[in-house]
Amino acid sequence: MTEILPPPLTCPTGASPDSPLAVLFNIAATSARLTLEEERESAETAAADHIYTAYPDTLGQTVDHDAWTGYPALRDNALQPSAVTYLDGGLWLHHTITADADCRDALTLLVPCTCGHGYVESLLEDEHDLLDLLQELRPTGGRVVHSGNTGDPHCASTPAV
Repeated sequence: MTEILPPPLTCPTGASPDSPLAVLFNIAATSARLTLEEERESAETAAADHIYTAYPDTLGQTVDHDAWTGYPALRDNALQPSAVTYLDGGLWLHHTITADADCRDALTLLVPCTCGHGYVESLLEDEHDLLDLLQELRPTGGRVVHSGNTGDPHCASTPAV
């Protein structure tokens, strides 16, 4: 059986059909994007890899590699694939890759507020950040206390859904 390929694209500048740019346009037109499941799995793998390499003495010892739940990219909102894992006591870890030019790992600890109405997110730069934050949270059992918090639902936390 003869396979019919799409005709080669021509470069908008009028270059030949076998020019590198025309070939790249053709590859892009015929290549498949990752499936949603592949994006989820990739996000889970990236999260596990990041904590094992950047947090070997803390999260790398306590969070199992298969504890992550991956989510595909939300292209309409320009959000990269991400993964989350539950730590206990209402605390969550969220991992993604930044969409900026650096494309670096971004790990965020989501901590419940003492008022019970939401979460406060803390971007972790490294293991020292995590340890400092855990020292602050230990006396409250893993809850963030806002200065001047009166317990009303108008604190500085992100509302819980």
